[in-house]
Amino acid sequence: MLARTFVILGPTCTGKTSLAINLCKRFKGIIVSADSRQVVRYMDIGTGKVPVVEDGRCVEKQADRWVVDGVDIFGYDLVNPDEYFSAYDFVNYCQEVLPKVSPDVQNVFLVGGTGFYIDAVTGNTPLAGVGPNTELRRSLENLSTEALAEKLSKLDESVYKRTDIKNPARLVRAIEKASQIVDSSKSLPVIEEVAYIGLTAAREVLYSRADAWVGTVFSERLFEEVRLLQERFPKSHRLNGLIYKSAINYLIGVENLDEAKQKAKFNMHAYIRRQQTWFKRELEIKWFDIEDKNFDSRVSSIVQSLANG
Repeated sequence: MLARTFVILGPTCTGKTSLAINLCKRFKGIIVSADSRQVVRYMDIGTGKVPVVEDGRCVEKQADRWVVDGVDIFGYDLVNPDEYFSAYDFVNYCQEVLPKVSPDVQNVFLVGGTGFYIDAVTGNTPLAGVGPNTELRRSLENLSTEALAEKLSKLDESVYKRTDIKNPARLVRAIEKASQIVDSSKSLPVIEEVAYIGLTAAREVLYSRADAWVGTVFSERLFEEVRLLQERFPKSHRLNGLIYKSAINYLIGVENLDEAKQKAKFNMHAYIRRQQTWFKRELEIKWFDIEDKNFDSRVSSIVQSLANG
């Protein structure tokens, strides 16, 4: 019997992974993480892969997966911080992993807050048939965001106008596609027959949860992680991402601790708004308010009615 696929999505800090772990235990499932930050190795604390405060969970890192409380989680630690990874790469990864899932697995939970990854792998966002170009990516990795934008504008002005020119990862992918011949005969396989479960709350609740997480994550464990990243991958654009940029500003003395935390909170709020805007495009999501004390049992009922096994 083929595994049934559930998508658990929503803004950051809504407890998606914790819910999915509990569902996996009950319904013989595995998790595939759909998070563009958690695909990166050595970035565990600032991306929420591991809790800052020990919560009693058993976390085991294996070569091809993490095992958390006995539940397999795929999609963590796929690339180094200085390596590029696109939605195209994520789709290819899923197509490699899912056919190898144990026959004992009856349900797959695609879990995350990166809407583009989710839409790509479920077929809601068609992707150009242009694969990764490792040599090109290496030639671009040391260019500034401005240089990447200039290169793209010279390659294809129309694509340049449609691209987020402040996002180096998007720029690299756009250059990659603009530099290659698209094979229109290539169709990317997707996950079909998906049930969507969304976790949400009032915006002020989401902000409060994000603020609490930021307050906890700004600790010596994060700072140690950042120092190691700076030492090993000093030119990685990911060090300019959520949490990490604020932590670096604190460590180098640009901001004091309170200022760095506040800036990180503002960035998290903006990220939540972007996630909410993206997920509004998907009409098939059944939303659950995490402030409802019975929301997890209601989700379990939905999954039970649809799950294999």
